[in-house]
Amino acid sequence: MSRVFVRFLITAVLLAAGAAAGFAAGWMRPGWAPAWARDRLARWTGGSAGEGTVDAAAREQPAPKPIATLEPEVPGAREESGRKPLPTVRLASEEIARLVGIETAPAGEIRHAHSLTANAETAYDARRYATVSPRVAGFLREVRVDLGRRVQPGEVLAVVDSAEISAARSQLLAARAAAELSQATLDRTAPLARTGQMAARTELEARSARDQARAALMDAEQRLRNLGLDDARIARIRPSDEHASLLEIVAPIEGTVVAMHAVRGEAVQPTAPLFTIADTRTMWLWIDVYESDISRVSEGQAVEFLATGAERSAATGTVTWKGTEVDPMTRTTRVRAELANPDGRLRANQFGKARLRLGEVHRAAVVPSAAVQRWAGGEFVFLPRPGNVYEPREVRARPIEGVDRVEIVDGLKPGERVVVAGAYRLKAEIERDAIAEE
Repeated sequence: MSRVFVRFLITAVLLAAGAAAGFAAGWMRPGWAPAWARDRLARWTGGSAGEGTVDAAAREQPAPKPIATLEPEVPGAREESGRKPLPTVRLASEEIARLVGIETAPAGEIRHAHSLTANAETAYDARRYATVSPRVAGFLREVRVDLGRRVQPGEVLAVVDSAEISAARSQLLAARAAAELSQATLDRTAPLARTGQMAARTELEARSARDQARAALMDAEQRLRNLGLDDARIARIRPSDEHASLLEIVAPIEGTVVAMHAVRGEAVQPTAPLFTIADTRTMWLWIDVYESDISRVSEGQAVEFLATGAERSAATGTVTWKGTEVDPMTRTTRVRAELANPDGRLRANQFGKARLRLGEVHRAAVVPSAAVQRWAGGEFVFLPRPGNVYEPREVRARPIEGVDRVEIVDGLKPGERVVVAGAYRLKAEIERDAIAEE
């Protein structure tokens, strides 16, 4: 026999002996036992054990009245939801209602629109944003703008001195001269070939030379276009130009110089960024919306953005694009909005909160959140009735973001009185009755 079993046997014997001793003491001296034990002993022994010590009068008193009773559901209760109407709750008195904290108030009415709040970050409008590079190797001869300068399309930002530009201009001038000569040759040869004074082959050769010269001219012009010159500037190129090696770097869009890496006299490479221009009158806002809320967002919805730490009013705009994927780490979808920024107070890469308006402004009945209770998959409120009766009414509630109130979409009108505090106690009576039935 193991030691563990021996210990267990000894413990069981001791517990049994203690229980027997307690029962004997209660039998012999009922006054030593608590009231519930004395009462149970009396029932077991048919009243013979300690009848003089048990308060028989107290046992014969009627049970106290319940503080609340349930009554059948009211006629005309909503049945379209498929749920069984709830019974009404009747409290024993107004004093009981006060003690359990029942408070009532009329449903309010407000004008509002439902909204969704999410984290957001500002960015430059990519359609109004440009990085300017020289496209040729050379040296910066002039820098004509500075940070913060607002520029117009075609405005000169800097001037680069480049041998590549000189070679491209020379190619253009040579191609232009060759094209003019070939055209003149063809104009002189064609009439003579038609009258038989020259061989027909001569005209064909002249026409072929003219076409080749035109192709070379087009190639020279396209090379200059690739370097940033427009047709008007190309047309002004003459053999007498004093600055044939200079290339003007111009602004491609209207906007403000927000970044600059140009220093006069430094060497530059074709793809080196010299200036960044952004039109800040319109900014993009990237909003991170949780996947559970993305179905409520659509293009054209109004947006308000308040940057972290900002004290002024929020910037406004509209949703212009909704993402097509969910970030696997944050479980959010990116939504893009455009914000008006006429005074330039918004800056790129600012963090803050975006509020998306999900519907139109409308009038709605509102009650405190504590007034709405949930039971059997539905929502309901309690309406006070005469005689300390509280009638449950099924409603459809919708939370209002940022406040501890809910909108009653259906089932309640503004001004109707409802239980705004202690409703959960009334619901507890219904739950207790349902548990008892089960």
